[in-house]
Amino acid sequence: MYFYGRINPVMKLLINQQKYGFCHAPVCAVRQTTSDTSEMVTQLVFGETFEVITQENHWIHIQNLSDGYEGFVDRRHLIGLSEKEVQRWHDQRNISLTFVSIIESSWGNLHLPAGSFVGSEEGFNIGQEQFTFSEFRKNRQAANILQCMINVPYLWGGKTSFGIDCSGLSQLYFKTLGINLPRDAKDQQRLGTPIEFKEIQQDDLVFFQNVSGNITHVAIALNATEVIHASGRVRIDPLIDGNIWNEELQEITHSFHSACRML
Repeated sequence: MYFYGRINPVMKLLINQQKYGFCHAPVCAVRQTTSDTSEMVTQLVFGETFEVITQENHWIHIQNLSDGYEGFVDRRHLIGLSEKEVQRWHDQRNISLTFVSIIESSWGNLHLPAGSFVGSEEGFNIGQEQFTFSEFRKNRQAANILQCMINVPYLWGGKTSFGIDCSGLSQLYFKTLGINLPRDAKDQQRLGTPIEFKEIQQDDLVFFQNVSGNITHVAIALNATEVIHASGRVRIDPLIDGNIWNEELQEITHSFHSACRML
C-alpha cells in the first residue's frame, strides 16, 4: 500500500515474548471474549499501558496497568514495551485534557480524544516509537474537562470524548485530579468515604441503584443540587431527594443509593 507516494511504514506490533505494551490507536475496544462481536467492557486509549496475561492468535488478554481491568484486545492496536520502557513512559506522560489533539506518528496523523496519555513535550517517545504534536493546546484545569464533555454520546464501555459511559466519566475526571478510580461504579463506591445525602458537595460521587438495590449508575456532583453524568449523553441534571430528575423526560431516571467523597 502506498501513502503519499511512499510505502506505508510497518508498525512494530506486540510480539509473542513481550509482556508489556501500550495502545497506539486513539481508542480501542477491550472485549469480554475473543471476538469482534463480543461485548465491549471498557477501552484502551492512546498511550495507556497494559500487562499481557495470555495470547490467543491475534487476541491479547490484557490487564490495564492504570485500573487493573482485564479483557481481550486485537493485537493490531498494541505495540510492545519492555518493563523499563513502561516505567520511563509512566514517569513522563500526562493526560490530554483537550477534546481532540492531533499528533504525528511514523504511520500518519492520529486524532486523540481527551483522556489519552501524551508526552509533556512537543516531541516524545513511547519506547522506540516517536510522536510529535502537530496541534496541541495544553490545559491542566481538570474542571474544564467536564465542561468539554457535555453532549458527548453515551457509549457502553466507553471512556473518552468520542463516547463514554457513567463510570468512564467519573474515572476520567478523577484521573485528571491524580486519583485512579476502579472502572466500574460499584467498585468506585467502595473506594470513597461514605457521606450522607445532605452533605453532598462539589466533586463528590453520587451512586444510583436498580430495583434490586444494586449500584448501576454514578454521577459527579457539581454542587449540592446538580450532577453531571452520562445518560444518553453527558448532561447536567438536578437532584430531587437524591434522585436524578430528567427535565426532558419529565421523570426520575435514577434512584439514589449512596454518596461518597474522594477528595
